[in-house]
Amino acid sequence: MKYCAVICELNPFHSGHEYILRRAREVSGCDRVIALMSGAFVQRALPACLDARSRAECALRYGADMVIELPVIYSSASGEVFAKGAIGILDTLPEITHLVMGAENADKALLERIARVRVNENEEFSEAIGRGLSGGLSYARALTAAVCSLAGGDPIETERALSCPNNILAAAYASALLARGSKIEFTPVARARDPEKYASASELRADEGTETAERFMPPVAREIWLNRRPNDVMRHYGTLLLYALRTRSAEEIASTPDCAEGFENKLKSLSRSCRNFDELLRTVPTSRFTRGRIMRICLHNLLGIRRDMQKSGYVCAKLTGIRAEAKDMLSLLPQNIIVNKQGESAIPSGQINCFEADRRASDLWALLAERRCDFYSRLLVV
Repeated sequence: MKYCAVICELNPFHSGHEYILRRAREVSGCDRVIALMSGAFVQRALPACLDARSRAECALRYGADMVIELPVIYSSASGEVFAKGAIGILDTLPEITHLVMGAENADKALLERIARVRVNENEEFSEAIGRGLSGGLSYARALTAAVCSLAGGDPIETERALSCPNNILAAAYASALLARGSKIEFTPVARARDPEKYASASELRADEGTETAERFMPPVAREIWLNRRPNDVMRHYGTLLLYALRTRSAEEIASTPDCAEGFENKLKSLSRSCRNFDELLRTVPTSRFTRGRIMRICLHNLLGIRRDMQKSGYVCAKLTGIRAEAKDMLSLLPQNIIVNKQGESAIPSGQINCFEADRRASDLWALLAERRCDFYSRLLVV
């Protein structure tokens, strides 16, 4: 039996996600589809708009056979770390033969050329980035220019591809697969683009009413979204981030994965002078420290996520749900996929702090959403 994997956030689940899960099964020819899904916090270092169990239920209703939760040390990380962490976990399941992802440009050859440049970051690559920085480019734009100059093919086409967020993440997946020498086949598919049928997750999150949900979410997902979403998970989030900056030492802030160049001192100082977190964000961004990077530093500081945790090779992940017809998959799961509390015994003692970060993230999300914490609720079976 062959498995296909899809890495996702489903924040919230919409018709475009249903399309990708269906296409994953079609293009891979696999018997089962596994969704590796972000849990309480997503890549923008924000709390998920809906609890992980509800989002997993949507995936299981509309194409996935199993949902595994991506640990928060990876789900809230930069694209490169997000991809490396996810691929590391998927590589522990030998039945997975394909990784399918939606991209604006499903040109596999182009995305793999970009990936090879990132895998083989040599002196020439570093020099190309240096030239861009010396020319006044931000680090992100200097990185893009370096890739375009070294990837081969049409540099304009490469630059156009790298202007799209899903292409960038797809190339990061391809890079992680190449770096590990993984047997999993990189399989990009074109995202659904018909504006009459599909809306983005951000459009759904922004819609206060029901019109967008009624048009662009499948029925069960729409019902779950309208009936279970919390009122405002962001209401106290900034206050908690600011409090953590004020109460942690500069050394602790410096140990977070994205902090560098003494930036912890600037954050520590501004946390005292700014009246709220929004004021801090307006004050602090630079070309080197973007808003997204600052959000990651702050969340990781709050959750106690350190640089060494992301580099530890952690591959344990919690099983969230499974379709009743796919329960045969349970017997094939390796020990690093944790099904219940007893499964914690498989976590290496030196990496238990990575697992505890997931527990803290779950507790934090429950507080923000004013919900009961259910980190170890019974396995979801749909």
